Amino acid sequence: MAGLLNVLTATQKPRVHPYIRQLLAKAEALHGADSGAYRGIHNQYFRMPAQVPGAALSERHYDALGDLPVGLERLYRRVVVIDLLSACSSECVFCIRGLYDPHTRSGSELSDIVEYLAGDPHLREVLITGGDPLISPRKLGELVDAIAVSAPGIQVIRIGTRLPVQQPAAFGENTYDIFRRHADRLSFDIAVQINHPFELQPEAIDVLRDLGRCGVRLYSQNVLLKDVNDDLDTLIELYDQLRTLRVIPHYLFHAVPMVGTDDFRTSVARGLDLTRRLTANGRISGLGKPMFALMTAVGKVVLYEGSILDDRDGLLTVRTEYRLDERQRWNPGYRLPESATVNAEGTLDVRYVDGVG
Repeated sequence: MAGLLNVLTATQKPRVHPYIRQLLAKAEALHGADSGAYRGIHNQYFRMPAQVPGAALSERHYDALGDLPVGLERLYRRVVVIDLLSACSSECVFCIRGLYDPHTRSGSELSDIVEYLAGDPHLREVLITGGDPLISPRKLGELVDAIAVSAPGIQVIRIGTRLPVQQPAAFGENTYDIFRRHADRLSFDIAVQINHPFELQPEAIDVLRDLGRCGVRLYSQNVLLKDVNDDLDTLIELYDQLRTLRVIPHYLFHAVPMVGTDDFRTSVARGLDLTRRLTANGRISGLGKPMFALMTAVGKVVLYEGSILDDRDGLLTVRTEYRLDERQRWNPGYRLPESATVNAEGTLDVRYVDGVG
């Protein structure tokens, strides 16, 4: 497969916006090169993927294409994912979509997507992702306008982004107006990935507050990353700040086993231990507490007692409540990945590559 992670792996050269370089220099000037703030930025963008394959070999975090219009992915009954474009302001070296072919959806492809949304009575929401949809407010605005007019069943639009902490100066009135003009028709949720508290600089905070003033509901989907945020004090500071900024903590994801990312991934056990201590020690409370989740080949799985059936040589077997027959009902072309099986209860078990440390 193509994709920018292949470029980063081959060249061992980061691809980042000048703002990220300035942020790294600021962390060094204020806290030093041995600080958590410095590592929190450096290890997300400047520590390169391994050139020699390790245990993590995934090229897609899941495959949910099936018999769908180009750019659509569907695992769940009420929501579909729209992959709008592949571009980001800066390239995260642990990216779950970094091996996808570069793309931007054409006008005809977006028309096909909106027609599909309008024709399925089960759909209530869409998740627009990429890449970073907010990097192209014109393209995003065209899609949102079309959904608002032509897909009356859609009530919620979710958008995944890192732009507030990667290039806050990119936000202008043309971006905020997307949400203002449809505030009476649609509910907008924006998932921001903010992995370290040092990313919450004043200019990024201003963007988050301006989005809130447009009626957007903000929530966080963060990634647990080795030598970035895999310690209790950093996570407490991060989630405490997010709650103060009215960003609702949602998922703390275990890093997906993408090719070359072994050095970024903790063990699942480490993630569970950190989440237990984070949510049960009284230092954060209420809506400040995230859920720890795996993004497996069959979808997101929040871990509970009994979720992990087996742990053998770094390969976990995880029980889910997903059912193949239900999934194929709303996505007839869906095929079970090789890592998954149907168990005696009719739900899906899936194998998942663990991290180390």
